[in-house]
Amino acid sequence: MPDNADNRRQDFRIEDILPWNDEPLSTEEFEIRRKHVGIRSRQSSMLRDMVGTDLFTGDSRNKLNSEVAQAMESLDAKLNYLIGINTLNDANRSDLKERPINLSVTGASFVSDERYRQGDPIFMTMMLPSFPPVVLELLGEVMWARKTQDNRPFIGVKFCYRCDEEEDSVAKYVFRRHREMIRLRKQQEA
Repeated sequence: MPDNADNRRQDFRIEDILPWNDEPLSTEEFEIRRKHVGIRSRQSSMLRDMVGTDLFTGDSRNKLNSEVAQAMESLDAKLNYLIGINTLNDANRSDLKERPINLSVTGASFVSDERYRQGDPIFMTMMLPSFPPVVLELLGEVMWARKTQDNRPFIGVKFCYRCDEEEDSVAKYVFRRHREMIRLRKQQEA
């Protein structure tokens, strides 16, 4: 039975390249930040709520004049596009560097520029490529630390989510990417 659990866990880990930054935290700073959701996570959540609301689902379209509805749909799509581009530009100007990441809902492993030890608190910022882009500020605990062949720190981190939106964002992204990888594998086998 443990083999199935290990395989199931393995199925929901993805290898990706994401804009990412990490920095060590003191235990005191970790505890302070743990009580408050990061501003970028709050902004991403608010932006998703604004952009993700679909005015034209259900019966509401029947109530609107079809020409007005089409014009509003077009305007909505253009505004969503501009908001997404603006968010991407803000993220690209930040200190996030694209890095290979092994990501799951519970944590991540990656090569870092910082030196960590097991148990160290860590602050991570990542951007999930979606529309609109999601920028999250996550807290975590270093579960293990190793060195790569070229002597760079390679760490495994367990996420400490501060709100449901953080976990939901990561989960949706991981599951979406996992489905994409399965489809790609099936296409390559065919």
